Amino acid sequence: MKKAFFISLLTLVLCIGCAMAEETVFSFDDGVNPGFFQSGSCSVSVKSGIAHSGDMALAVSSRSTNDYDAADYKYQSLNLAAGDTVSISFWAYHEGETAGDISVSYAGGSYDVLASSKVNPKEWTEISGTFTVATQPQNLRFKTDATLVGANYYIDDIRIDVQHIADVVVEEDAFQPYASDFSQGTDGWYARSAGTASLEVKDGALYIHGRTATWNSPGHDFDLTPGNTYRVSLMVMQEEKDNVEFMLSAAHSRNGTESYENIVKVKTKKGEWAVIDGTYAPGQYDNYILYVETNGGNMDFAIKEIYVEANEIKFPENLASLKEVYAPYFDFGAAVCQAEASNAERMDFYASQFSILTPGNELKPDSVLDVVTSRRLAKEDDTAVAISLDAAKPLLDYCYKNGLKVHGHTLVWYQQTPDVFFRQGYLSRNDYVSREVMLQRMEKYIKLVLEETERLYPGLIVSWDVANEAVADNAAKMRSCTWTQVIGEDYVAKAFEYARKYAREDMILCYNDYSTPYEPKLTGICNLLDTLVAEGNIDCYGFQAHYQVSPTSPSERSLETAIKRIAEKGLKLRISELDIEISKNTDMNHQSQASRYESLMKLFLKYADDILAVQVWGVTDDLSWKADKYPLLFDRNVQPKPAFHALIENVVK
Repeated sequence: MKKAFFISLLTLVLCIGCAMAEETVFSFDDGVNPGFFQSGSCSVSVKSGIAHSGDMALAVSSRSTNDYDAADYKYQSLNLAAGDTVSISFWAYHEGETAGDISVSYAGGSYDVLASSKVNPKEWTEISGTFTVATQPQNLRFKTDATLVGANYYIDDIRIDVQHIADVVVEEDAFQPYASDFSQGTDGWYARSAGTASLEVKDGALYIHGRTATWNSPGHDFDLTPGNTYRVSLMVMQEEKDNVEFMLSAAHSRNGTESYENIVKVKTKKGEWAVIDGTYAPGQYDNYILYVETNGGNMDFAIKEIYVEANEIKFPENLASLKEVYAPYFDFGAAVCQAEASNAERMDFYASQFSILTPGNELKPDSVLDVVTSRRLAKEDDTAVAISLDAAKPLLDYCYKNGLKVHGHTLVWYQQTPDVFFRQGYLSRNDYVSREVMLQRMEKYIKLVLEETERLYPGLIVSWDVANEAVADNAAKMRSCTWTQVIGEDYVAKAFEYARKYAREDMILCYNDYSTPYEPKLTGICNLLDTLVAEGNIDCYGFQAHYQVSPTSPSERSLETAIKRIAEKGLKLRISELDIEISKNTDMNHQSQASRYESLMKLFLKYADDILAVQVWGVTDDLSWKADKYPLLFDRNVQPKPAFHALIENVVK
């Protein structure tokens, strides 16, 4: 286990016969919560003043009237698997008025108590036990009994020794298709909530009750392989609202930090079963949970007929190449996610089609900023910044070895930037830093990203989106966001100033935004560009082009007006995020989509002298952020669609 939490975390791995032994110790001495989270209504945090050793302990406070107001820990973070033997010990302390039991138990399934002891008021007591992990591993819950309901309590010096059953070596394609009709009960599904939700099997379906938040959901752990893709289908039904949007989502963690992504969305009508059908491409994470949630509303709902299988892709051969067709005019590229970049065969096909690639998420601040290390460094210098390029590494490695260009996206954005980046000590409970401190953090962040990517991959990244989506929608003014709150509306100008200072001399620096053809936003964009041009720190504007077939929006006339208006400022252009939505997966719609792609590309060719690149925002429909709108050039099986053929055969004569 990697020392990732900057607490006293010790891991020893010993090979004993056919088993693996792993030891983890949490002492909380650095004041960092290594992944314990709230169950029920309470607060879970690391606090000073009451501790078994050192000055810090895990505090569970602000509890209501339930014994499950407690601290949970993900079993995946301990690599627990069925059959493992676990020895656990920890010290507990409470502020109640009478003695009561404090225990560690499963946080789901049987809720078995694994180790327990009576603890007197305001006395540290050691609790220990040994158990074998159940058939379906569950999270661990550190809790009190009903006697101590409402009392604050503390946990410290946790030691967990896990003796693993020997790992079974499997081939990369060893995933077995999963299907469930719930004839055997919940079949490994569990309720994801803060303790309020429950599951019920009825009439061949799994119902979830007692939801108090949209993320409360039935979830299931799956052992997936990064680089592969998986087809997931199920049916969902709710009986409370006329229309509800459901999402198939994934939760995953790396080094104890959990993150989430939506796979596909579907709208449902009251009382009618609807099919959710999506493709998931897992990135490099330690574990994966697939779950179903709602986009608004906490109603009960049911799922059934669940099926998960590994996709077997046969990549096209002897296919004409987009990058070759458009090479005389501009680069033709795509956005690619980490999971795609982990599959060499898929990447070889992409390399045959595209001359420039962009990491879809992996160079955004939430993937690059190393919060844990930054927090540790901030104890000595609150302007300190640390970064990690691990998420982007698979794509950058491939492109560097195979001669593809990369466009960097994005250094500064109001979304996908951790809120703690703006807070004192990188702690969510603290106030925002001053303008002066945040400017120094911004400068150090930009410097680190630009210099480290150049050191590891010299010349690879040819352009960067320095700032993204800073202009407000439906207004000729800057967007209000944390950047403007902490620094002010000149934060974009400062970002470009720092980028110019540290970028390679020939690096192309871009501002990127959407809804460019629409007023009054176009005027707001032009006002910002005028400022940046006057300061001499910008080279290029990125047109996000997330467009539709019906209604035809934007019109080509308004798009051409915007292209002219910006090009006249002396800026180069990038068509940075091209995709075109259709409403349904029909042949007629795909032909209409092809015509729209064709007409737009002809317009872009008209201004080829001003355009550096055209990049579609993804390659295959199923991995698009708009997967339910089938917006791209290849289908879920990586087969070319009519839109691809239109761009190959009809545009360049």
